[in-house]
Amino acid sequence: MKPDLTTDALIRLVHRYYPAGIEKEDPRYTASEEAQRLKTLLKTNTGGTPAWNTFIQRLHGEFPDCSIWDTTPPWYDPCFSCRVSHPGFVEGASWCDDVVCLLSQLAPVYALYASHSEKTTPPKQKGFFGFPPFPPEFQPREEKLARLIESTFGFTRLSNDVLFTPVPDLVPRTSNFGLGEAQLIDCLFTPHRW
Repeated sequence: MKPDLTTDALIRLVHRYYPAGIEKEDPRYTASEEAQRLKTLLKTNTGGTPAWNTFIQRLHGEFPDCSIWDTTPPWYDPCFSCRVSHPGFVEGASWCDDVVCLLSQLAPVYALYASHSEKTTPPKQKGFFGFPPFPPEFQPREEKLARLIESTFGFTRLSNDVLFTPVPDLVPRTSNFGLGEAQLIDCLFTPHRW
């Protein structure tokens, strides 16, 4: 990891975007300097940046047998995200295996995770998501996607140890967490993983 991207530096960084020691339901939360800074960043990046939008187009060419979804949550979380399906996936299939990319808007870092979902009868979702090491069938897409992210953006992939570092005095604005529950992944990217 680059010296300016140490775990301590990333924790200091997220403290610039989330007010410390305040639950998100507290009126001081949205009025805080930190929350306003995050709101401004999210507004600036709504609709993606030119680099992100070009990257999504590039993925369609680099993964011609896969479905690509830009799953960025505009206005909500400080990350861009996309899903790259298992080759041969067709819309409406009863299952979907994806490698999911989370690209932080706060720091030049990213994370990848594997996702498997199934539609069942009666209608409900079931599946799993997981961080490295990935099952063998996910690894070729994982490796290719990681290379593309690093060559396009120059971002650093965060290890599980860094991603799951507790940040107990912060609450991400879109989470259902209380104080003491957040981890670095929730603050740099999103608390919503599926």
